[in-house]
Amino acid sequence: MKNVIRSIRKGSAQWNEEDRLKIATLLLKAGYSVRIGRQQIESSGNKKQMEYTVEYWEEEK
Repeated sequence: MKNVIRSIRKGSAQWNEEDRLKIATLLLKAGYSVRIGRQQIESSGNKKQMEYTVEYWEEEK
C-alpha cells in the first residue's frame, strides 16, 4: 500500500524542496521506498497550482 504526503505551494506553511528531501531521507533510512513528485492541479477560481508529493511504501519481499 502506498502512502502519500501532499504539499500544495500556498501561504507561509508550504514545504520547500529541502524539506521534502529531508522527509524522503528519513523514510529511506527507515526502510521505505520513496518517490518525490509534483503535478499541476486546479484550485478554486480556475487557477493552476503545483502540488508536491512524497510517496512512500514498503517493498514486498
